[in-house]
Amino acid sequence: MNNSAYIILNTNPTNNSGLEVLKPLLMTQGLEVQHGFDATEVPSNTKLLFIESNGDHVWQQLQQFLSELKTECDIVLFNICENTELANKALLTGIRGVFYETDDADVLMKGIRLLLDNQLWYRRDVMCNALNRLLQFNKEAINQITDAELEPVKLTKREKAIISLMSKGCKNKEIADELNISPHTVKTHLYSAFRKTKCRNRIELLSWAQYNIPNELR
Repeated sequence: MNNSAYIILNTNPTNNSGLEVLKPLLMTQGLEVQHGFDATEVPSNTKLLFIESNGDHVWQQLQQFLSELKTECDIVLFNICENTELANKALLTGIRGVFYETDDADVLMKGIRLLLDNQLWYRRDVMCNALNRLLQFNKEAINQITDAELEPVKLTKREKAIISLMSKGCKNKEIADELNISPHTVKTHLYSAFRKTKCRNRIELLSWAQYNIPNELR
């Protein structure tokens, strides 16, 4: 059972007020908390992985961390500056939430509790932006259907099962365990579904599924 949190820092922890506030709050929720600088050192029982994301070239640094990460866990950004574009990218990439450098302990605590309850933690404007993108995607899909005869998308039984579990909030590791396959196989089926449906990310794929195969999601 995942019962720990890991904090990846990009600054000296002795001078990091974010760590001094975040670590005790996580511990109040019964989580064992460790911190370090290397994504390869994240323990396998990690539930929440907090990545400090400030300074220059934040997105490039984050991509490097994610490419090195071997543990399946919920990823959260913390100590970020007021950067709407970064938050939008994080949401569409599947990152579970972001905390800003201006957030106080009360905001952190509220967000941590929701994240532990498998919910997202983003500001309203970021969520609205993502919703607008989904609505635009649906509008384009409807226009395509009404303007021309399209060949029906044929998903395999396994692809449908993975999308159904994903719609219930399951992560790749949980999907793999449920279907008795490897996480790598889950990713392979997802990429196939992306290609067939012309979706660019999980949010668009779920939106497509809700419109085209709603009965498969029950």
